Amino acid sequence: MDKNDRFDRRLQLGEIFTAKDLARIERALSGALKCEIAIVVPDGAKKTGNQRVAVPWELEPVAYLVSREATSDQLKGASTLLVLLLKEAVRYRMTAELHLETVRADYHALQEKHAALERSETRYRELSRKLEDQVAAQVLEIKEAQRKMFLSEKLASVGQLAAGVAHELNTPLAYIRNNLVAARGYLDDLESLFAAVVHGKDLTSMRASWEQSDIDYIRSDFPLLLDACLDGVTRLASIVSDLKIFSNINKMQQSMDDVNGRLATVLSMLKPQIGDRIEIEQVFADLPAILCYPAHLGQALYNLLQNAVQAIEGKGKVGIRTFTMDGHVGVAIADTGAGIREEDISRIYDPFFTTKVVGQGIGLGLSVVHDVVKAHHGRIEVESQPGKGTSFTILLPIEPTKDAEDGE
Repeated sequence: MDKNDRFDRRLQLGEIFTAKDLARIERALSGALKCEIAIVVPDGAKKTGNQRVAVPWELEPVAYLVSREATSDQLKGASTLLVLLLKEAVRYRMTAELHLETVRADYHALQEKHAALERSETRYRELSRKLEDQVAAQVLEIKEAQRKMFLSEKLASVGQLAAGVAHELNTPLAYIRNNLVAARGYLDDLESLFAAVVHGKDLTSMRASWEQSDIDYIRSDFPLLLDACLDGVTRLASIVSDLKIFSNINKMQQSMDDVNGRLATVLSMLKPQIGDRIEIEQVFADLPAILCYPAHLGQALYNLLQNAVQAIEGKGKVGIRTFTMDGHVGVAIADTGAGIREEDISRIYDPFFTTKVVGQGIGLGLSVVHDVVKAHHGRIEVESQPGKGTSFTILLPIEPTKDAEDGE
């Protein structure tokens, strides 16, 4: 039934009051008038001799009040009272039905909204899944890019190291070569003397050949040539040994290492960059060996020292101090360079952040240092004053942590 039909049609008495309600109303009216009163519907049987008064509703009788004893005025008064009851009952019924209709409409609207939300949720879940896939792909790309940039930074350091090592190698190689060329000339001079001896020339001829070849000088200079060559070979062996220690060939796992020895090796590798313009002050304490990744630790120390050297324009000083403190091995590296601005301090470990001029670095050196120290469960501290210099201190645990023991 349409909502308007429900509210516009004429209601019957039985739709407004139940039989039980009508019986209670009859008893109430009978008690009030002290005589028996009955409520009958319009098509009900008429009782002879009874007073009969209509109960009007919308200009038509909806019921009759019938009584043998009540007067006409009493029944009319009772009819008025019943009409009032009807009005209130109808008003209540219509309000209830309207409320129910509103609730049903709201319920259907909520169902539709819920269905729409479920559809939206499905779309958003699919979108979220696609976004997660895209984010994962982007993260992989970023990690790959970072890996390449880290490799680029390491290659840049290796390039600078290689240039310095090449210089160090060329110096002994040059005088070894020069000495060998001189020694080869000495052999040619000796050959002429040997020829005179072999052919049995007289003593005067041999003495002349001796003096012409300056054999006395050769006798005194040849041992010096050999000693210089041996020194050069020793220097070359030392450089190769330092390179092997620095790179830690075939030792990418954790092992016990001497931090002082590692620093000495790094200083040897940086010697060409340091030159005579920078004074190095070393104060090394007796340190216990620590469990670490030697090659990684060497790279971190190299980066710190290289930064200190590059921070100094012209002449300056770099101080290196090792110590133990609260179960840690400490390394402090201080320079008299340009220093770091206060607003840049919080960013120096960020990848790709650099205050160097273009071409001197891509801003991964300190980021690598920070990652290496963190991997060793240590910490790094920095103090700097613009125009006065910078000091970095790294602290590495002497006793390995549980994570380090587990190889994590």
